[in-house]
Amino acid sequence: MRIVLVYAVVAGAWILASDILSREMTVNPNLLTAVAIAKGALFVVVTSALLFVQIRGDLAHLQVSGDRLRESEHRFRRVIDLSPVPMTTSDASGNVTLTNEAFVKVLGYSREDIPTVSEWYSAAFPDPEYRRGITYAWDRESERSRQTGDAFAPLEAKVRCKDGTERTMLVSSASLGAASSERVVAFFDITEREQAEEAILRSNERLEQVLRSVIALIGKVIEARDPYTQGHEEGVARISRLIAEEMGLPADEVDGIEVAGLVHDVGKLGVPAEILTKPGKLTDAEYALIKEHSQRGHDILRDIDFDWPVAGIVLQHHERMDGSGYPDGLLGDEISMAARILMAADVIEAMAAHRPYRPALGLDAAMAEIAEHPEKYDPRVVSACVRLHEAGRIEV
Repeated sequence: MRIVLVYAVVAGAWILASDILSREMTVNPNLLTAVAIAKGALFVVVTSALLFVQIRGDLAHLQVSGDRLRESEHRFRRVIDLSPVPMTTSDASGNVTLTNEAFVKVLGYSREDIPTVSEWYSAAFPDPEYRRGITYAWDRESERSRQTGDAFAPLEAKVRCKDGTERTMLVSSASLGAASSERVVAFFDITEREQAEEAILRSNERLEQVLRSVIALIGKVIEARDPYTQGHEEGVARISRLIAEEMGLPADEVDGIEVAGLVHDVGKLGVPAEILTKPGKLTDAEYALIKEHSQRGHDILRDIDFDWPVAGIVLQHHERMDGSGYPDGLLGDEISMAARILMAADVIEAMAAHRPYRPALGLDAAMAEIAEHPEKYDPRVVSACVRLHEAGRIEV
């Protein structure tokens, strides 16, 4: 554009000035012709010289710009190459144009190993189904990023290294700029973090197993002091779990109710063994001592950091919906759902099993007890118990 402008200005000025000069100098036609020829030749020479100077300047400027662009690209590629994060670049045709040193070190592949993106996918994700899933997720995120202008959200992927090992990577991508068709892909290695998380999970599982073993041991200690109730803690825990599952409670709540069932009578450790095993009817004083076991159990368990409110469930498991229970005579919604489940399971297991002061009453009698006293037991819990009994799933 600048060349055209210079040419127009020079040509216009030349024509105007030369015509005025010719008229002033002579009126001889032959001389005018000679002047016109000379004027044209001189115009060509002058404009050619000016255009040459202008074009040479523009070419020099383009060369400088090109040198700067090449230098900038070189610096950028050097930065990528020296980055501790594994990176690759690829062009619009799917050719891998760069694999940096960290990429080669961590994943083992050089650009010669994966000349194209498709070959890289085949090497990194050898399982066809997994590869299709990664490809779909990558394409979908690329399209979302392109349409919204938002950054590419990293994708987690299991990447097969050249040596056959597997690394867990967060993979992200970005364009090298509007003027470039290339994209850079960065790989953030989270293998160690994932392994640490798995180790913590395994440790938690072991701790949970130890906790359950300790809880089961507590139940056995309780039963050892009262051989007539052997298996009662485990039976109540099993029935409680069945009821909670039948009611559709969340899995975590179900686990907590089961744990509470395993230790619900831990407070009986404070009751003399001769009272627990007494074959005849208890005196009022002895029964009052027995009734303290809910509070004693709560006091024993309250300082243990369970994932569930086990101490509170144990405290309430002898309450009744009409307020006739103990130790606090709670009514209706004052009693937690977990305790309502545990109270029903406790009654079912206790009535269906043998006791020193009476023979086993049987499961049908136990079910009749809770079904015929709707004022004492939560109707949703009773309905779940009835369904389980009719399906033959409650055993004592």
